[in-house]
Amino acid sequence: MPSITRVLVVDDSALVREMISAILTDVPDIEVVGMASNGLEATRMVATCKPDLVTMDLNMPVMDGFEATATIMEETPTPILILSSSIDGDDVINSMKSLAAGALDVMEKPAGGNEWSRNAQALREKVRLLSRVKVCPHARAKNQALFSIGAQPETTKPRDYSIIGIGVSTGGPGVLRQILKKLPDNFSPGIVIVQHITDGYTQGLAEWLDSECRINVKVAENGELIKAGTAYLAPDKYHIKVSPAGKIRYDDSPALAGHKPAADVLLKSIASTFGPSAVGIILTGMGRDGADGILQIKNAGGHTIAQNQESCVVFGMPKVAIELGGVNRVLSEEGIVKELLTLNKMQSV
Repeated sequence: MPSITRVLVVDDSALVREMISAILTDVPDIEVVGMASNGLEATRMVATCKPDLVTMDLNMPVMDGFEATATIMEETPTPILILSSSIDGDDVINSMKSLAAGALDVMEKPAGGNEWSRNAQALREKVRLLSRVKVCPHARAKNQALFSIGAQPETTKPRDYSIIGIGVSTGGPGVLRQILKKLPDNFSPGIVIVQHITDGYTQGLAEWLDSECRINVKVAENGELIKAGTAYLAPDKYHIKVSPAGKIRYDDSPALAGHKPAADVLLKSIASTFGPSAVGIILTGMGRDGADGILQIKNAGGHTIAQNQESCVVFGMPKVAIELGGVNRVLSEEGIVKELLTLNKMQSV
């Protein structure tokens, strides 16, 4: 008999709470163990109900979803799925802030009509997936030292690096913010990123990161030239590659292991095009996307980095990349920033 996933539903609308509860309890392996009408009530109920996952509304009285998420992740860490009313405006910004505070993912609240069955199924699948994630207190551990895997070079080797490819999934928005916001506006290599996130939220993520960082952050456009001082996010529903001329190319080939965009597609493209002048980075996330691509970068003579377990929300993608032998350096968020700043100084010499 499959294990039961226990869920706490949080929303200020009684109608929405009942709708979400009905969707989740329509299958035998999910149980709604409580419902809260505001964030403060949710923080108290998490401690008593001990759910496997919380579905969190954003706009609520007394305490909003962002504050509730931050409190829960600090005091009683629990997987949290943000359910947003909109993919526009303040809801997107608050969604991104909540992800940075420790929520695992975001999706729109299920709509009625012809899309009801598909939306309900998507919600149940997301709940099952995220409830299995082992989360830890979001206040970072005091020890952010380098995590060693045998002999590692002290710094990147002196050479000209032309491009940086990043693959990231669960927990990514907060980590990307912490890394990108510390880069100077004259950061030399272009940065191209595949972030697994629910379709519809990539543009909002780019706008939020752009508002937080000195470098420019935008959604990559087909055919545009990669420029220094800019980070490019892969768009919804397309893989991206980088041409020898340093231009973004959309790729409409099938999803790879369920991902479109997939980090492996980007990183393999960078490996074949830029070889020893490429840098590949794998950050927090579930699964193994990016592991094969970053191995190709390393084998081509490029430099590769994985985020360490202590600073990951989910040590899945980096772990696979390390075990596959594709990583030169395993670093904390702070260590990755220092590595990239060192790299940038090399370009200026």
